[in-house]
Amino acid sequence: MFENIIQNNGFNIALSGVLVVFSGLILIATTIHLFNKVFERLHRSTAAESVNLGKSDIVLPKKAVAIPEDELAAITAAIEIYRKIHFESLQSQITFKHGEQQSAWKSGYKYGQRLSTLRKQ
Repeated sequence: MFENIIQNNGFNIALSGVLVVFSGLILIATTIHLFNKVFERLHRSTAAESVNLGKSDIVLPKKAVAIPEDELAAITAAIEIYRKIHFESLQSQITFKHGEQQSAWKSGYKYGQRLSTLRKQ
């Protein structure tokens, strides 16, 4: 087995395949990193220009405001009621279907075929 690998240069082929795959992955990772850097610089420059021009299309994050618990409970109840009225109900119940089995494998038990083959073994 190893003679065939050595004669047909199996190790060289495997090594070159691994090198090609990993060099491709490194190239993809480098390209993604460079795209992130380029678009980050573009975003910074356009943000700086709009601030310098006095445009107000940049929304600054606001400070978090503490909401009282009774208001949170009211909001939660309103969202839950809206969800129950306008959306389909979640299927969180498990039901078991009773009756005849529909599988061809299980129908062998019905006619005794499977039972006879088990007895022979």
